[in-house]
Amino acid sequence: MFNKKDEKPFLVSFDTAVLQPVVINNKVFTKAISYSGETKIIGKRPYDIVRSSCSHYGSNIQLSTKLSKQAIGNYLKLPILIAYDYGNPCILLPILSPKSDLNVWFSLGAIESFYPSEGGSTIVLTNGQTIQVPSSPHTISRQVGFANLLNMHLLRRMSHLVNNGLVPSRGPLFQKNFFN
Repeated sequence: MFNKKDEKPFLVSFDTAVLQPVVINNKVFTKAISYSGETKIIGKRPYDIVRSSCSHYGSNIQLSTKLSKQAIGNYLKLPILIAYDYGNPCILLPILSPKSDLNVWFSLGAIESFYPSEGGSTIVLTNGQTIQVPSSPHTISRQVGFANLLNMHLLRRMSHLVNNGLVPSRGPLFQKNFFN
């Protein structure tokens, strides 16, 4: 059904809202949903996409998990930082165990609300779509809370760097003085 030679590698970006597992012929694929609502089926498991995206952006999933543990504490199912762009973190939060084939990954900014439903919870995305997950509203609330704590930690860290002059402005780093 999917030809690996033809498929371009998929990376999580700032436009990725959800990585949802889909089982087709007893094989796990990923349904990637963007903030605009576009969907794409990728021939990899969600965890593999997250892992390769961390690697692409210059880190790995172990370092991202370690950063989360330092910021939040030693808990299960911690949100992770995928990329950081000029003070704007791309944070994904798992609903189940991160390595589980049934885990759904949500971008922090993609969740508008959630409510209890039969068999778990329904998560409403900012684009209006709804996704059923097999987790309680308490678990979803905990995960969103942890992701917000990580976000605040990263924003404070970036603010500290900027205020102490450790991060240059977007101007040129070296400027030649032609008048000396």
